[in-house]
This record gives sequence, C-alpha cells and structure tokens, in this order.
Amino acid sequence: MAPDDGHALPGRDDLASRRLIERYQEVARVSREMVIAAHREDWDEVARLEVECQARIGELKQAAMIEPLGAYEQRRRIQLLRVILRHDAQIRSRAEPWLLELERLITLPPRAKRSG
Repeated sequence: MAPDDGHALPGRDDLASRRLIERYQEVARVSREMVIAAHREDWDEVARLEVECQARIGELKQAAMIEPLGAYEQRRRIQLLRVILRHDAQIRSRAEPWLLELERLITLPPRAKRSG
C-alpha cells in the first residue's frame, strides 16, 4: 500500500469509482446534446438522444449497485446530477410550448369537428 503523500483526492480514488463518475459525466454530456438539439427545435434528434440517454442511465444504475463511491465521488455525483436536472428543465421549457401548440392544433372545437 502506498503512503499517503497528501496529493490524493479525498475519499476513494479507485478505478471502479472513476468509471462510475465517468458514466455520470457521459449522461450529462448526452443531456447537454439534447439541450442543444431542443434549442434548434430538432425534436427528432432530441428523441434519438433521449433513447441513448435512457440506455446510459440503465447502465449507470447497474454499475451503481456494485460500485460504491467515496465521499469525494459522492459530491461529484451530486454536482453531475444537478447539471443533468438543469439540462432536463431546459429541454422541458423548450418542448412544452411546442407540445401545447401541437395539442391546440390536434384538438379542434366540437363544432368544427361536426361541420365537415
């Protein structure tokens, strides 16, 4: 075991912890790409990226069950989760007006449906 020279990060700094944090970073990256696509109103790309994000989250959940994090990695995980949640809020704020407009276009008043 190597002596603690004071330069190591606090908490566990092993390969499994780093891999798990990298998975969170990857989810954050994909969610950022979703934000960019939503700002372009490229909803097909948002949907494609959402599928990718869901797959990465599934992998992340499995890995999280077997790869415990130390205190430092837990703090980093929380930072990344906050970023992901901000991205989600930005995507929703862009998508909701579009969805409301779509709903308005699809839902015709009862009189308009009868006259045809």
